[in-house]
Amino acid sequence: MGEPTLPRHADPSLDQAGLRAAHLLERLLDGLVDERARARFLPYRAWATQLRDAHGDALRRGVVAVRSALGPGDGLADISAGETVNELREALDEVLRILNRRDALRGRVGDRRGA
Repeated sequence: MGEPTLPRHADPSLDQAGLRAAHLLERLLDGLVDERARARFLPYRAWATQLRDAHGDALRRGVVAVRSALGPGDGLADISAGETVNELREALDEVLRILNRRDALRGRVGDRRGA
């Protein structure tokens, strides 16, 4: 955490993955027809913004929060279209893969400097 992280827009693959996840989340939220469900998941609009714009730890927190809201049991996946939910899971997982790869590479670079 001591090292600065690149802005997410500096990595086109991360930027595109975050944008895709944000779009899919918004599509799910827009598709909610039940007013109680709309009200319950209204705070997730802010997570869509975070998926679109955040980087580093803030982006990771957003991905984890949205991923956990997908279910099972009482989650967004239980009241939303199945295919979009699957696409959103895949998009969120892609963001995490990219973030993990960046962290691993940064860790290796740090290890080399210390050698």
